[in-house]
Amino acid sequence: MSAWSNRIGRAYILISTLISAIIILLIALVLFIYSWEAISQQRADLFTSIWNPAAGQFGILAMLYGSLMVTVIALAIAIPLGLATALFTSEMLGVRYRFHVKFLLELLAGIPSVLYGLIGVAFFSVWLGDLFDLQSGRTILTAGILLAIMVLPTIITLGDDALHNVPRQYREAAQGLGLYPHEVIIHIVLPLAKTDIAGAVLLALGRALGETMAVMLVIGGIDKIPPSLVNIMVPGQTITSKLGREIEETAFASMHFSALIFMGLALLVMVLALTAIAQHYFRPGLRLYE
Repeated sequence: MSAWSNRIGRAYILISTLISAIIILLIALVLFIYSWEAISQQRADLFTSIWNPAAGQFGILAMLYGSLMVTVIALAIAIPLGLATALFTSEMLGVRYRFHVKFLLELLAGIPSVLYGLIGVAFFSVWLGDLFDLQSGRTILTAGILLAIMVLPTIITLGDDALHNVPRQYREAAQGLGLYPHEVIIHIVLPLAKTDIAGAVLLALGRALGETMAVMLVIGGIDKIPPSLVNIMVPGQTITSKLGREIEETAFASMHFSALIFMGLALLVMVLALTAIAQHYFRPGLRLYE
């Protein structure tokens, strides 16, 4: 009976893995097919900064730039705050209080993104505009900060689980050798949990790159790269906000439609590439003296 259960379990895992891989390949194939017209006719012109469908110009660099900048801002804010909070809830907070704090954070993760966007439009963008004396508070920085708030619960809850799952024996052995609590965290807990923490960050990255509604409401919607690449106080555009605004207004199978689908394909390639890189550099294993 046990042998049959093991076989069934392995077969289920194998079939699930194959189905997942096939779904990803089918998504990539469909996106490639519908973006082929833009790829074959526009070619290198797709990677310019000019987006003007009326003139037949479909450069996506402005949207790529916006997506990368918004994601970098969001993760630069959310990762340190999220991991620090996860360390606090896992290593310092009592068990009873940890449960209540995690429950509240998981509730925040379930709030619809459109509500975050409405709050950002009504209050956050106005506040930032007044603070920095801007004509409009709908900027790349606004979208990045709002996105950081949205992905924080994901990083905190999954990071807390990753840290809490490190066996207690490792902590006790390290303390028995005379390590201080902060040394136990740095040299024992974090190296053991780094793979799961990387998974939490990847999930946050996926949400940051794929978020549409909240970003679309606060980023401003200007298809331009600012003269200074580090100027984040200007309106911008991301791939997802561009798709959300224009995909329903384009004729099916037109060049405009094909260029928009190509942006979706580019986003998929970015996510897969970043996931592969992260999995390569965050393999399981404990290295105490790095």
